[in-house]
Amino acid sequence: MHSVLVVDDDISLRPMLAALVNRFGYSAVEADCAEAALVRLDESPTDIALCDVNMPGHNGVWLAAEIRQRFPTTAVIMASSVDDVDVAVSTLQNDVVDYILKPFDSQRLGEALSLGLEWHRASVGGDDLHHALQDRLRSRRAEVASTLACAQCSPHDAVDSLISMLQLHERDGRGHATRVARLSVALADELGVGNEEIAELERGAMLHDVGKLDMPAEILSKPAPLTDAEWTVMRTHPQVGYDLVRKLPRFARAAELVLAHHEAYDGSGYPHGLKGTEIPLGARILTIADSYDSMTHPHTQRPAMPAEMAVREIERCSGSQFDPYAAAALGRVLEHASQERERYM
Repeated sequence: MHSVLVVDDDISLRPMLAALVNRFGYSAVEADCAEAALVRLDESPTDIALCDVNMPGHNGVWLAAEIRQRFPTTAVIMASSVDDVDVAVSTLQNDVVDYILKPFDSQRLGEALSLGLEWHRASVGGDDLHHALQDRLRSRRAEVASTLACAQCSPHDAVDSLISMLQLHERDGRGHATRVARLSVALADELGVGNEEIAELERGAMLHDVGKLDMPAEILSKPAPLTDAEWTVMRTHPQVGYDLVRKLPRFARAAELVLAHHEAYDGSGYPHGLKGTEIPLGARILTIADSYDSMTHPHTQRPAMPAEMAVREIERCSGSQFDPYAAAALGRVLEHASQERERYM
């Protein structure tokens, strides 16, 4: 029988959680704080630890880090009644297997325990089992990101929660998203787009790469050109991002921009091969901002390109990859920005 350590300072909740764990066929032991949990693990390491985040003394984030260091085969699942994105990110950085928000139902707990048991078995079973588990862990992380975003009170906080999770996966995830959003808004303003559409474009631009949450880290950080098989995986990220973003209230239009941000004006893009005005205007603007920022900032596969060269490349691909009307606006926007900088120097 596999063992689970239930760590929670709530005297009324902890025995209920332990009883529920037992009903799933595990053997539960209890601790009321982080320090007591470590004593329990020192006496007899468990396969899984289910830890509350907010406890007196050392909190669950500290405990997760200690367990990872001292008991490397114990899978850690975090539970919290506080939809705190920073806490979730902190715990996931410590190789936490899952993060569940209270109140949760028995099915959600059962899923988390099942994933924790898989993680424990992989940790003692060698590389083959470990690699086989990675796809499921990435998918779970994407689901956690969506759940946290849906729990936020405002659209801004929902966007921030998803970007915080993406930052775990891509070092410059937040910086790239912010720069692309800023340039997208400037291009849209130059083109006379209305304020409501610009607001949707800004959201879509901030979230355009969120589908990379479900991409293998070895592909995102590969210091060499991707293989055909790797490109096949990478080209799924607009669809994955769309599936995440469309779950959020009031984000339907932003989700469409996320889906279409790698479509090309001549129909050669992906995922649906849309052409010309079949592509939403916001996505046509977004792909220019995304391409310009990607070219002018270093990547694991190549160094940064000078801004002037990036503009020429976008002009060269005007009418094929890029909307000519939107591409022509890029030079004007960058010239305006340069003049503004000179004015205040």
